[in-house]
Order: sequence, then structure tokens, then C-alpha cells
Amino acid sequence: MILDDQLPELEMLRAVEANLQLRADTSFSQLVVAAQNYDLPIHRWFKFKESFSPQLLKTVVDVTYPTLPATLSILDPFVGVGTTLLAAQDLASKDVAIQAVGIERNPFIAFAARTKVNWASIDSNRLVERGEQAVRSANHLRPTLPALTSIRTGRCISRHNSMRLIAIRDAIRRIADGPTRDALLLGLAASVEPLSRTRKDGRALRIVDRPHSPVSATLRKKWWEIASDCRSQAVKKAKLCTSVVIEGDGRVPSLLGVKPTSIDLVFTSPPYPNNIDYNEVYKLELWLLGFVDDVSDFLNLRRQTFRSHPTCAIPSPGEDFTFELEQGQLRSLLGPILDRAKHEAWRHRLFIGYFSDMWTSLKGVHECLKIGGHAVFVVGNSLHGGSDSAYLVPTDLLVARMAQCLGFEIRASLIARTLKRRLAGNHFLRESIIILRKPDGRSAR
Repeated sequence: MILDDQLPELEMLRAVEANLQLRADTSFSQLVVAAQNYDLPIHRWFKFKESFSPQLLKTVVDVTYPTLPATLSILDPFVGVGTTLLAAQDLASKDVAIQAVGIERNPFIAFAARTKVNWASIDSNRLVERGEQAVRSANHLRPTLPALTSIRTGRCISRHNSMRLIAIRDAIRRIADGPTRDALLLGLAASVEPLSRTRKDGRALRIVDRPHSPVSATLRKKWWEIASDCRSQAVKKAKLCTSVVIEGDGRVPSLLGVKPTSIDLVFTSPPYPNNIDYNEVYKLELWLLGFVDDVSDFLNLRRQTFRSHPTCAIPSPGEDFTFELEQGQLRSLLGPILDRAKHEAWRHRLFIGYFSDMWTSLKGVHECLKIGGHAVFVVGNSLHGGSDSAYLVPTDLLVARMAQCLGFEIRASLIARTLKRRLAGNHFLRESIIILRKPDGRSAR
């Protein structure tokens, strides 16, 4: 249990919470996690635990739009493997035209999202045929292992399995093209973890003992699953919305071609301030599929992402964020946490970098939203440090406060579920949904 004497700012957080009128809504508890996605067609093609249920978008749209408009533009600036875009396809119909755009910085994860949203263009029959051909052709290839130590030493995946997967990858690229090639490669990526000696566990890869699985059989099973889903979902082709995945920095959508005042609904779950570097967690897929082939490029990628982990670049907050932090509304809320963290330079840098990025993201969202448009953020609070020096990071309260500073109205602040963590027992450890609106006559600073 977290007590007030361990976290002196708890009393202040309760006062802020009361003013923002957060309320618990347990109907969202199963919608902010990805568990059900592992059994859903298309969603199950690649296991991505940092996601949410596709039903969450529909539920939120029902709240914000009692009657759906004839056209609806949706943006997810941190799209992950495309859950928002696939959910948008389910919302589309002959009466509602939807244009959905997703942005993702990690090139492999962006590839996974793009492959999934383009499922209707995959030739399911040719997929299986080309997969078998690639398995046979790979027998004659002798590829070189990538430079990543975790692969070259065989620590995270055996050298044999790595060589086999890379050979099949190269064969796929030679004999297939377009969406069918991408589906084969995504199936290969989804087979990496079960063929490795690792399990994705929070912020790292954990070494585990696994029974031996033949590479070819594991791939065939995944390719058959993808082909089966494409056939079973074919009836939905007539209702598909326009879906686009952009590889880039979602913090400033306008730099990637998203026009100002062009979006009706921003729906996203940005990284949480939990020290997790998703490039590190998905490094085997990044390297084995060839999205990264140089150690310096990999480090640069880790430094360029949303600053939610210690490997992030040194913060360079904008003047308006710095003003709010030093003299404005953020001082009383974020200031005490930063003051206590000053003796830990890396943690102090992490907190400033994370909320500076969140500020930039909220500004970018405000810019691209239409007047009257909505922005929905799924966020998680986090606990840092040990029992003698704990830091509770109230992301939901800070996002709501920053949004108000930037000209948003808060339509709803919903506590979806509490989180089980060490030192748990305090209701501030939770995942929340913050629903914002861009009102008439106001603009971001």
C-alpha cells in the first residue's frame, strides 16, 4: 500500500483529481487491454500486448457521436500494430465513409500495421503457395547473421533458427510481392518469439526454456491462419474505409502531411512513462526482418522515439512547456515530482522528456482537429523507484491539465481499471481514458 508519508504529493493529487471530476467506469476495464485480440481475425496475426480492444473505439464513438456523421476522419498518432485502423474498418458502412490515418515510428511495427489494414488485398491462395515455395528455395541460401549480439551469440534465438528464418525471409522477397509478400513476412515475424529462447516481459526480453519447434511447421501454421482470416473476412470488403499507415513521428502530425483542422476524432494510446523501450522489446523482429542492420541505426531509432524510457534523447522542452512547468499550471502538479527526482539525473530527464513530448503531442492534436472535434487518450499512471523513494506519476491528471492549458475542453475523465504493481493498493495506479473536445473560438498557444 502506498501511504501519504511515502508520497507527500498524494494529498495534492486528490485535490486535482476532485477538480477534474474523474470517475470510475469498470465497463472499460476489458477494453483497455489487448487480451481478446489474440483470438480475433487479423488482430491475431502478430501478438502485441501494448494494445487495446478494437471494441474500445466503437464504445467511445458511441459516446461522442450519438448519431454518426456521413463522413468521419480518424487519426491515431501512435497507432502500434493498427488496432484503431482495423476498428475503424468495422465502423465503416454504406452510410458512413471513414478515412483513418495511423502514425508509427518503429519501422517494423508500422509494417505490421500496414500489412494488417491491407488484408483485403492479400491473395490467400497464393500466400500459402508462395510460402511453400519460399521454404523450399531457402534450402539453397546461406545468409549472414545480423550484427546484433543477442542473435549472433545464439543467446536469444539459436543461430540455426536465425539462419533459417533469414533465408526464408530472403526467399519470400524474391518470389512474392505486394500485400501477399508482406503477409508472408508478417507471419515470419510472428513466428520469431515461439522459435526463440525469449518471452516479451514488460520492459525486456526474458530468457525462457521452450520445447523445440520446427521452423517450417511454425511458419506454415501462421500462414494458414492469415490465409484463413482473409477468406473469412472477405464479406467485409465492400465496407472498408480508407486506411493509411505513415511511418514517422506522431508527436507532430502536421510534419507528416496531416493538414490542420482536418480530423474529426483523434483516438490513441501513447507510450506510458514506464521505462519501456519498445524498440528493445521488439529488437529480434526488427533485426531478423532487416528493418535494422546497423548498431548505430538501432541506437538512433531508440533515441528518436517518444521519451518514455532512459535511452531517450536529452530533452529540449519548448518555451511554452517550460513556462507552464516553472510558473504556470503544471508547476504544482509536476513540479514536486521533478524536485524529488533531481538527485537521479536519468529519472529527472525521463520525466521532463516524457511530459514535454506529451505537451508537444497535445499541441499537434489540437492543431489537426476540426473545431468541435474530439481527442481520446488512453493513458496509464506509473510507479517508479522503491519503497523508500517512490515516485507516482499521475499521467491522467497531467494530460488533463495540459489539455486545459492548450485550449481543450474535458468532456470525460474515466478510470478504466486499477493496475497491479509493487507497492500497489493506491487507486492512483490505474489506466484512464481522457476524452477532450476542441471548442469554438479557442486555439492552442
